[in-house]
Amino acid sequence: MTNPNALPSADKALNTDAYFRLYQGALKIKNPSARLAACYIILLAGRLGLRLQEIQHLREEWIDWRRGEIKIPSYDPCGCKRCWLTARDIWGRRGLKELQDKGEWADDVKWRDLNADARDTVVEKASYCRPETLEDILYSERWEPKYDRSARTVPFGWSERITACLMTFFDHNDCLQHQRYSVSRLITKAAENANGLDPDELSPHPLRATGLTFLADISVDPKMLCDLAGWQDIQTAARYLRQSGRITSHKVYSLLGKEDEAPPVVPAEPGYRYPVVMNPTPFQGEPFAPITPDGIRFDRDVRLTRHHEQRDTPIQLVHPRKASLPFKYAGFPDVDELSYDPRKHDLPGNIKRDSDRVQFEDGRPVTTATTIADIEDPHRVDPSEHAPPEDYRAETVDTRLSDYYDGDHDSNRMAAATITGAAAFSVGAVWSRLGQEWTEYWTADEGAVPSAERLAKGMAAYLVLVVGPLAVDLSLLFQ
Repeated sequence: MTNPNALPSADKALNTDAYFRLYQGALKIKNPSARLAACYIILLAGRLGLRLQEIQHLREEWIDWRRGEIKIPSYDPCGCKRCWLTARDIWGRRGLKELQDKGEWADDVKWRDLNADARDTVVEKASYCRPETLEDILYSERWEPKYDRSARTVPFGWSERITACLMTFFDHNDCLQHQRYSVSRLITKAAENANGLDPDELSPHPLRATGLTFLADISVDPKMLCDLAGWQDIQTAARYLRQSGRITSHKVYSLLGKEDEAPPVVPAEPGYRYPVVMNPTPFQGEPFAPITPDGIRFDRDVRLTRHHEQRDTPIQLVHPRKASLPFKYAGFPDVDELSYDPRKHDLPGNIKRDSDRVQFEDGRPVTTATTIADIEDPHRVDPSEHAPPEDYRAETVDTRLSDYYDGDHDSNRMAAATITGAAAFSVGAVWSRLGQEWTEYWTADEGAVPSAERLAKGMAAYLVLVVGPLAVDLSLLFQ
């Protein structure tokens, strides 16, 4: 029987030392562009937990340099080979379901389990599987993240090395043009250059599991980890946290009155514990420098400079990955049945091509925004976003969560404590009175029933003196 708590991917995750050696192996790749791409992949998957398709489609238009965040959009129009194949799989699954609903195909068969001949047969027999419906899927649904919740915000500004890697990569590339097999080859090459790693055990999926294990070590609850990983099911996050064990240990110490002696939930000395992402000292052969020779660190100031340079630059509304139609793949239409026209793509945020928000450069639609995600939800953009740097409010106003939390939370706790005391006193008084009523009416006179008037007065007193204060108390505590 399959263990419902098993995490096959997590079982293949690299520990900190193995991850360090893998990164060092990437630095031994001789080709400079391949070395940079390998570092990019290993950092994004192995520490930020990004999926392969998210890494392939990540572009600078997803990055909010000011906030130090990658904002993965819910839709980014793309006609690359991977997007065409994903569209074909959606197309094929819908065609297979049509045949199964008609009783023309076994119900227990999945599209992913069909061989090439069977896929061709499904496409041939299903009336849904026409070239124009495949085009509709691509032009309206590709690229999209795996799940709805996978459109998320992933912070990276806490690491100078990741920041330096992203800036350097996008100085030379629009995006990662590598196909899956090319990405796997880079990971394998890095493992071959590292001591003690089995190249056959490493691929993009275990590398993402390494990143998720890292995020589990620094997360404080399942909701936080679920949001960072882009999972649908919070139970997956709970299992990763259970495997990490840090929160469980802290709870046990706290329940037994030893909270001050509990091991830290977030590992102590992160620069030592996670040297690749938390210690910015440059490594030999690294294609970028988290700290430059003249002492400049890739920190908040550098990110703000990049933001001010980029914020007024028009961004492309169609993804820059190279368009490629996989005509030779099973179930895919022939070359004379299908063509690609990037002008047919729906645009992010449901904006129209004739909108005032859209301009054209060399025939390509562009707009002014910080990220693609901001186009989808412009009301989330700070109104001072486009103010001059010296007038930008968010850089001068203290917005630390702890300040708001401490002030509001402490005042609420004080009010709650006062009301709790009053409620406790009221409960004691009402309980004493109920005891008298019991003795007077139920014990004496062989269980005589109190009058309706006394019942009404007692109920009113209970609601006012007990239920009311407790309701206010709870609302303050959980506000």
